[in-house]
Amino acid sequence: MAEEKQTIYYNSWIPAYKRPYGAVQADSAVTFTIDGGKLPVTYAALRIHKDYGNYYEKAMHQIKDTNRYTVTFDLSEGNGLYFYSFKVVHKGEGSEQVLYYGNNEGMLGGEGKVYYEDEDVKPYQLTAYAFDDPAPEWYRSGVAYHIFVDRFRNGNPDGSVSNPKEDAFIYSSDQDIPYYVKNEKGEVVRWDFFGGNLKGIIEKLPYLEDMGVSILYLSPIFEARSNHKYDTGDYFKIDPMFGDEEDFDALIEEAENRGIHVLLDGVFNHVGADSRYFNRFGTYSDTGAYQSPDSPYKDWFIFHSYPDDYEAWWGVKDLPKLNTEQEGVQRFIFKDRKSVVRHWTRKGIGGWRLDVADELSDDFLAGIRDAMESSALIDPVLVGEVWEDATNKIAYDQRRHYLEGGILHGAMNYPFRNIIIDLLNGRITVGQAVEKWLNLKENYPPAAFYSNLNNIGSHDTARIRTALQKSDEKVWLAMLLLFSLPGVPCVYYGDEAGLEGGTDPDNRRMYPWEQEDKQLVSFVKNLMHWRHEEVALQKGTFYPFAASDVFGMVRLEEENWVVVLLNPTTEAVTLRSEKVMDKTDLDISSFLQDKEIDELTIPSMSFRVFASDDQGETVEQTDHLQREVEYPVNR
Repeated sequence: MAEEKQTIYYNSWIPAYKRPYGAVQADSAVTFTIDGGKLPVTYAALRIHKDYGNYYEKAMHQIKDTNRYTVTFDLSEGNGLYFYSFKVVHKGEGSEQVLYYGNNEGMLGGEGKVYYEDEDVKPYQLTAYAFDDPAPEWYRSGVAYHIFVDRFRNGNPDGSVSNPKEDAFIYSSDQDIPYYVKNEKGEVVRWDFFGGNLKGIIEKLPYLEDMGVSILYLSPIFEARSNHKYDTGDYFKIDPMFGDEEDFDALIEEAENRGIHVLLDGVFNHVGADSRYFNRFGTYSDTGAYQSPDSPYKDWFIFHSYPDDYEAWWGVKDLPKLNTEQEGVQRFIFKDRKSVVRHWTRKGIGGWRLDVADELSDDFLAGIRDAMESSALIDPVLVGEVWEDATNKIAYDQRRHYLEGGILHGAMNYPFRNIIIDLLNGRITVGQAVEKWLNLKENYPPAAFYSNLNNIGSHDTARIRTALQKSDEKVWLAMLLLFSLPGVPCVYYGDEAGLEGGTDPDNRRMYPWEQEDKQLVSFVKNLMHWRHEEVALQKGTFYPFAASDVFGMVRLEEENWVVVLLNPTTEAVTLRSEKVMDKTDLDISSFLQDKEIDELTIPSMSFRVFASDDQGETVEQTDHLQREVEYPVNR
């Protein structure tokens, strides 16, 4: 039955086969259409089920004078994930052949494949969201900058380190390479510090404003023993090494005056063993859960054998896990009028980035969202840390629904980072990159897809320059993709300056003040302002495509558009529109020809960018983006 394998066809990315495209609102209708093949079809059916349910088989009817079959299905079971495939019965010579059509082997959506056995079928994912839930406009149109506070800037006039920790060491030079002192168990026994603080960030706000930063995402700032502060000691106290609440208020005020919103890192899944709440080392005057079963915090944690056997984040005993389903924990974190979330949100922050959001229940996250919105001075945003495709994440045997409306506005977009690095390092082709990006576009609710916090580096990953084999050309291409792909671009401090570094702790070096790669800084500044200026980059529908070795994308918002063409190879390539592998509902070949973007050469490891001007004419922006600009003020 090879002929049927070739001619039975369905493509979830094309409206002729599925309408509407991608994720849809719950309780709406979706129309599916398949090509039945060349042999007569005696029966065709859609096979669909809600997550964890049984398949429902619904017969499809033939479209008149064709061998195409269609059916409309109502998503009547509410929001969540639906999974579907097709069954086709062909009438052959003297017998019938039952075939199935499902997703491709990579589960990427789009064009699928024929299966001969029911149990082998890989289904398509269909995301149903409860309601459209866009992030605030200031966030969606913004440019973010991620600061690991201890490693950005010391703002003390004499350069002294504020309130150094006991049993810690201070680096003698900003150029020192971070290093952990660990014991035989691999536990850090002496934390290392460079002395960055809130005053240093305030001092550099002119630099950030001049660059084009409008969103400042800070790693945790609350008191903790470590340099990273993900082991919270006191949620209501700024770490003394960083400053105090007066410094924090000054930062919020100064940032607001410059049009910059501050996002705080909320670490609510666990605390530090050396915390007011657990108090394993007796640092705090409160009686912690570790010290006494009569502690008011005892039920905040799960002990298997008191006091030394307790649940900890990924088994790290320094990070005892909070029992986030416990009423006392919820009241403390977000429910009470004076809760952690409400207290800091009232200070005027722009919102929160939530650490390990996929390890918190949907109800807990929804509680944070409600507390944040009821306490905010502005329309706030809530973003979660998720490393995978956040639409189908299962954690602790529970499917997460945090992107389906009313919980998270978006997630950190590590999948985009992986695609960028794999493409530029030659591990995937431009065609494979297109398929991976379309898969994510299809799976995410539209509002969440365009509200994800995109990153090509963070405190948890190798520096982008190191990940890209220290290639200046690759870093430039990665930065271009970061600022042109859908979502909110976020630069990890120092990446714009060419800072290198492997994984933790090497990725947490001090910002290289006075030693920056000035050409890269200039390029990133151009990209930041470019994104602020081009509405198509902020809101435009995303159409990726491949043409031979060229990766391209169209961002289209009504009459405004941007076209990005990228050559990740070591040879010059010529774009020819007739060779575009178009996997979208936009006729990209015709679009490029209409805009006179055709028969043009792109140098090796380089790019060309085009956009519409105020009169709708095509303007090339390549040289403009690469021009050298005045180095940012207040170095």
